Amino acid sequence: MKKSHLALALCALFSGSQSALAAEGATTIDVFVDREAEPRHGDKLEIPAGTNTLRFQIKSKAPRVRFMLEGLDEEWDERSEPNLLWVRFTNRRGDIVRRFPFPVSGSSAGWKGSLEASEFTPRDVTLTVPPGAANVVVVMSSAGPAALVGTFAIKDFGVVLVPKSGEPPVTLMADSRLAENGKAAWAKSGTHPSMSSVTKLDGEGEGSPVLVITDYDVNAHADLVSIIRGPVGMKPGDTIQMSWKETYNMGLGDNFTVTYDRLPPGKYRLLVEDLTMNGNPRGSGAVVGLTVPAIFWKTPWFWVIIASVSVVVGRYLIRRRIRLHLLQEQMISEERRRIALDLHDDIGTRISHISLVASHADNTIPNEAAQKAFGQISSMSRDLIGALSETVWMLNPKNDDLESLVDFLYRLATELCRLKRIRCRVDAAFITENEPIPYDFRHNVSLAVKESINNVLKHSEATEFKMKIELHQRILTIAITDNGIGMTEESRSDGLGLANLTRRMKSIGGSCNIDQLEEGGMRIVLNAPLSRKPNRKPAA
Repeated sequence: MKKSHLALALCALFSGSQSALAAEGATTIDVFVDREAEPRHGDKLEIPAGTNTLRFQIKSKAPRVRFMLEGLDEEWDERSEPNLLWVRFTNRRGDIVRRFPFPVSGSSAGWKGSLEASEFTPRDVTLTVPPGAANVVVVMSSAGPAALVGTFAIKDFGVVLVPKSGEPPVTLMADSRLAENGKAAWAKSGTHPSMSSVTKLDGEGEGSPVLVITDYDVNAHADLVSIIRGPVGMKPGDTIQMSWKETYNMGLGDNFTVTYDRLPPGKYRLLVEDLTMNGNPRGSGAVVGLTVPAIFWKTPWFWVIIASVSVVVGRYLIRRRIRLHLLQEQMISEERRRIALDLHDDIGTRISHISLVASHADNTIPNEAAQKAFGQISSMSRDLIGALSETVWMLNPKNDDLESLVDFLYRLATELCRLKRIRCRVDAAFITENEPIPYDFRHNVSLAVKESINNVLKHSEATEFKMKIELHQRILTIAITDNGIGMTEESRSDGLGLANLTRRMKSIGGSCNIDQLEEGGMRIVLNAPLSRKPNRKPAA
C-alpha cells in the first residue's frame, strides 16, 4: 500500500478523539513546545509563531510503532537497533580469544510480513583463526537494547576450515548441523530462552533447520549457541569460511520522543501507527494535527506594509533632497545676482569714472607724455569695463539659458573682430528654441569660445572669421573657421591653448578639435552635450 493510502486509512481509523483512544489503552501523543514542562493535548493544536523546538512524546501501547510527520516527512520512520550474530574463538578453557560481530537491523530486503512468506538473503564471511584459538562458537542473540522486539531467522548455516598449509578444506558445519554427527547442535540460552527455537518451515520436509529468535519481551533476550569444539587441524592463520541465509524484521517497542526543530510555517499531522511484533499494521494508532503560523515578519502582509512605508519614506526623502537642492541652487543664484549687482553698481561706476577723468585729462593737458599716460589709463579702463561686463554677465543667473548664451557669443565675436578690423560672420539660424542651461555649461562654453577667437586673432593673420552655432540631438556645436595661414611653428609650440580648451570642454562632457584646412586657415570645433531636458525653469 502506498504511503498516501496508508495515511488516509490511518486517519480514518483515528477519527475519534485522542482522549477516547487513551481511555481504551491506545497509543497517545504528548506535544511539548520549546521548554514547556506541561504537554499539550488535542486533535488539532495551534503552535505559537517562532517556536524553535517541538517534542512529541509517543507512549506506545503496541509491540512496535512507526511514525510520520505529514507535510514534512516523505515516508514512515521506525526506530530500530541491531541484533547480533557473534562468531567467537575460544581457547581450551573456554575463554574468548577473539570475537567478530555481524549485526542486523530494521527489516531485511526479503521480509514479507511473516517468517513463512519471507525470502532469505545469503551472506558470506571469511575469518582468520587467531593465535590460541581451539574452538569456534556461533551465537545468535537478541541481547541488544531491551526494547528491541521482532523476528530474526537463519538457515543453511555452513562453516568450512581452509588450512593455510594448502591441505583440503574441512567442513565443520553444513545445513546448520555439525558435520561430526549431523545434528543441529544449537543450545537455547539467555534470560528468556523459550523465545528461541530450531524449527522447519512448512513445505521444507527434511530440509535445513531454521534458527529463529522471536523476541516479544522488552525486558529479556534469547540466544541460540552452537560450539564447534577442537576442529581437527585448526591452526592460527587458517581461514574459516562461513555462509548462511537470513531474514529479519525488528524494531523498538518502548516509549520515545521525536524532536523537530524550526518547522516551516504550514499545516502538519503527526501520524503514529501501531505495529505487531513483526512490523505489520494493527489498524490502530494516534494522530495529532498541527498548525505552525509564520512569524509576523515573514508574512506577506508585513512585507506589504514595509514596502508601502519604504515607498512613502523614500518619496519623502527624495522630495526633501530635491527641495534642499533647489533651495541651495536658489541661494547660490541669489548670491550670484548680488555679486553681479555689486560689481556693476560699485566697481563698474568707479572704473567708468576713472575712464572719464583720464579722457578729460588727455584732452586738456598739453604735455605729450602726460597725454600718452592718460590715454593708456583710459584704454585700460575701457578694457577693464569690458572684462567686468563679461564677469557680470557670467554671474547673473538671468542669463542661464541657451538664447542668452548665443546672444553673448554673437556680441563677443563681433566685438573682438571689430577691434582687430577683421570681417566677421556669425550664423546661429539653427538655434530655434530656448531652454535653461547650467551655470558651469554657460561659463565653460563662453570662455572656450573666447579663447578660440583670441587664438585665431593672434596667430592666423586672417582677414575673415566665421562662427557657426548649431544644436542637433541636444549637442551644441560651435565651429570657428578663418582664412588665415593655419598652424605655424609658433602656434604649434604654443599649442593654440588646446590643452586648456580640451580641459574646459571635458569638464562639461564635451570635446575640442582643431583641423588644418586644405584651402588655408584652420577650424576649431567645440561640442558640448546639453544635459537631460529639465522640467523646470531656472531660478530667477
